[in-house]
Amino acid sequence: MTTYELLDSGDFSKLEIVGGYKLIRSSPSSAYGKEKPSIWEDAHAKYNKNDTGSGSWQFNKKIPEAFNIRFAELSFKIKLTPFGHIGLFPEQKTNWDRIREIGKKKSGLEVLNLFAYSGGSTLACLASGMSVCHVDASKGMVDWARENSKLSDLDTKPVRWIVDDVLKFIRREIKRGKKYQGLILDPPSFGRGNKGEIWKIEEHLPELMDALMELCNHKPEFVILSCHSQGYSPLTLERILSSRIKQPGNYQTSELFIPETSGKKYPSGFCSFYSK
Repeated sequence: MTTYELLDSGDFSKLEIVGGYKLIRSSPSSAYGKEKPSIWEDAHAKYNKNDTGSGSWQFNKKIPEAFNIRFAELSFKIKLTPFGHIGLFPEQKTNWDRIREIGKKKSGLEVLNLFAYSGGSTLACLASGMSVCHVDASKGMVDWARENSKLSDLDTKPVRWIVDDVLKFIRREIKRGKKYQGLILDPPSFGRGNKGEIWKIEEHLPELMDALMELCNHKPEFVILSCHSQGYSPLTLERILSSRIKQPGNYQTSELFIPETSGKKYPSGFCSFYSK
């Protein structure tokens, strides 16, 4: 089974090899020149984003509607969606490695994964001996994550698949007295719940973080908070956590990135990781 590589980026685009297929996707964060302009020819497909934020794929060669790859010791189903996503976020590999390290020291942790999308962090937790509650507002994405769990031979591990608005779900978990030791979230700047609920990070993230602290008594074993929103720098994310967690611990705060074959780093969001 083939894998993923980021070949180059620049001029607001990135060039990837995904399952042996050469893809060009738009990239707002790569406001710099390409390292290797000559290797951008003969792409199988290119995603063109328009001014409204949507876009479409231009196919130059035949690509299957869906195919599987192996990445970071996990298996993923890849699809070229109308939004330009492919179902894989390689910048999260660092966090998946952190999850594995925690799993080596502490087994059986109960983890809540919010805005969980296609489930990379869920898979990493399951592979590390943790149980997971996987929550996303999109049924299609939860189904996709379940497929990935089967591909990774993790579908018999302890996991709950939840299609729901994250805030509504967490409030119910609080009423039920549910507790979690690990928290993972990668909130979008803007989103909609499965019943049209509006999510705006500047309005709802503080409320969400306060509610999450109730689920762990302000003393989690670990928290992974990442995002791709302007104004939420690594230092901001760290302070969001440190102002709520009521115990000492280790904070690792940095930019997320994907290594390119050229040796450069492709910027891909921000993250603060807390461990007890």
